Amino acid sequence: MGKAARAIIIEDGKILVMRRIKFGAEYHTLVGGRLNEQENTTQALVREVMEETGLKVTAARLVFYEEHKAPHNEQFIYLCEVAPHQDIAIQGTSEEATMNKYDMNIHQPEWVGLRNFAGLHFRTPQLHAAIIQSLQKGFPKEAVKLA
Repeated sequence: MGKAARAIIIEDGKILVMRRIKFGAEYHTLVGGRLNEQENTTQALVREVMEETGLKVTAARLVFYEEHKAPHNEQFIYLCEVAPHQDIAIQGTSEEATMNKYDMNIHQPEWVGLRNFAGLHFRTPQLHAAIIQSLQKGFPKEAVKLA
């Protein structure tokens, strides 16, 4: 089983998500991805956010953890702050850019209004529900394992 790090990034009343079209199925997920060899979760988080958006993570706090049966990933979900920036875009040297180029498993980062977040078709419903609850009541101070 692999591990993945994902980012919750909220700015100006919007949350950053990744719109995906994978094998014909369209859904949303958080920005992030699998750890490379010799990376820890925070190193992977910083790398993945940069590759998928061009944003530089300046602070990150682990808020959720998901464990999935093989072959899926363990997910480490961080509440992040990023450096001041302009637009977001998948970086040309990333794996996602290559897949987009050949119309394989399309990736598109996008900002979604917090009020619209609940209406998204999210890849992992338990994470989606936890984020919705946290947007209303505040994010946990210590990491919570999602069932």
